[in-house]
Parts: sequence; C-alpha cells; structure tokens
Amino acid sequence: MAKSRRDTILQDILPEVVPSSYPDAKFKRIDASWAPGSGYTTCGGLPGFVARALKVPPHCERDGITGSGLASMRNAGITRSAWVHHDMTLRRLAGGMGMVDQLRLPRPGDFYMLCSGDRHDTGCNCIAPIEKKDWHKYRGGQIEHVGVIVSVNGKNWKTADAGQPNGNVQCARYVDRTFDPATGFMTGELTRAGKPMRRLCGWLDVDAYPFLDAYVPGAR
Repeated sequence: MAKSRRDTILQDILPEVVPSSYPDAKFKRIDASWAPGSGYTTCGGLPGFVARALKVPPHCERDGITGSGLASMRNAGITRSAWVHHDMTLRRLAGGMGMVDQLRLPRPGDFYMLCSGDRHDTGCNCIAPIEKKDWHKYRGGQIEHVGVIVSVNGKNWKTADAGQPNGNVQCARYVDRTFDPATGFMTGELTRAGKPMRRLCGWLDVDAYPFLDAYVPGAR
C-alpha cells in the first residue's frame, strides 16, 4: 500500500532537515543564503522545502509555493483552492450562541500560518501582492510565521518550524505549542516588534493542493 502524502511529509521529508541549525548542511537545504545579519526569517523555507520535495506541476510553479515567501504560501493555496481560512467570526458566533464548535482544524502535514493585526476576519482570506511595489494596495492582517503541522491533540499541538532562534543564528526544530480554540491564539511566536502574535490565520490543505507526489529521498 502506497504511503499517504501526509505520512511522506511527516516521516520522510521533514526529518531530512529537522532538527538542524545554521550552518549545518541540513539547515542550508532549507535556505542556502541565510547567514547571521541577513535580516529576514527562514520560516518560509521549510514549507517551500516540503513543496519542492513533493514536486508541483509546471503550471503551479508561478504560485510561489516552492519558494520561501510567507504571503506566497497563502496566495498559492487560494489560487489552487487549497487554502482554509481560520474564520474567527463564525467561531465567535457559534460560541456566543452556545453551539458546539465544529469548525475545521488543520491536520498533520498541512502548512499553517500565523498572523497579527486587527483585520484577520476580513483581510486574511485574499491574495496579497507578491511584488513589494504593490504592498500598499493590500490591507489585510500581517503575516508573521509559517510552518508545518505535526500533530493536533486538543489544545496540545506540535509543529515543525524553521526561523527559530538559536543564539544569534536560526534553526529548524519541532515546537510544542498550546492552541486556544476559543480565541484562535497559539503560543510560541512573536511579532517583529517582540509582541505576542499568536493567531492561527489558516492553513494550506496539502491533500487539496495538486502536488505530483514525486518525492525522491535527498533529491533537491
């Protein structure tokens, strides 16, 4: 029986590079260009590494999912009908009416995103411009972090993340997180200004995205 896409991500692809730390060869497979003082985070490189390992059709290359851009991951998911927005408006309505919350949560292997700002409900479910010159046109929440879901067990989640602090360098590791289903907040990350920004923005459903499932161990 063929291994599922999700099992391939968790059991084969992620262990190729997680855990690792700059300047390990394993870490450089996530981002070969990063060095102390580069001024950017490497978190987007891990979902990009997974996407490159699974392979995408030629017509999806322009989506940007195989790169390391944070907005590109959501843009790719929306473009290919694989993005799931974490809808806090519906969550609040359900809670306020005493209804049982049955909203979807990510599954192991999905690419998740955290955001900050006041416009998650209205601004985090649309394609953001990739070109810097067009950023002023976008008025959504601020994308802060992306990674890969490893397990979801009630409020106890585990994720795989690059861009993690390790002294003055960055590393990739498995992170234990606490998720609050009542608020959508998650522990474990800060904004660029050092303030908590724990909101689950949404995730790319890896079963819905048209990966080719052409994984070859070590071949990137």
